[in-house]
Amino acid sequence: MPVIKCFNSQCEYYDPDEVDNCGRPCNPITKCLYAILGKIEKKSVGFYADGLQSNECACGHTKKRGQSFCYNCYKALPQDMQGGLYKRIGQGYEEEYEEAVKWLEVNVW
Repeated sequence: MPVIKCFNSQCEYYDPDEVDNCGRPCNPITKCLYAILGKIEKKSVGFYADGLQSNECACGHTKKRGQSFCYNCYKALPQDMQGGLYKRIGQGYEEEYEEAVKWLEVNVW
């Protein structure tokens, strides 16, 4: 696993004097959201968080806040894809969501 670079000034390992910042993993990792996200851009985090808080599914129908898709889209997904949507942002949710959208575009929408 690559070293996680921390760029969050609230992290306990943050050192403003280091060029690449601390370069050490944040433990517990939940203390630093941006260390968790690593390769994900900060604006992407907002995209996924906003999508979860939205009441509109990617298909255009209404969905419940906190859920990735409306009931019909969610139920159309293969069971392993449904399970992947319970991952946290920064811990695989983004990839699982994108795969689900691609699958729905090909097979449902």
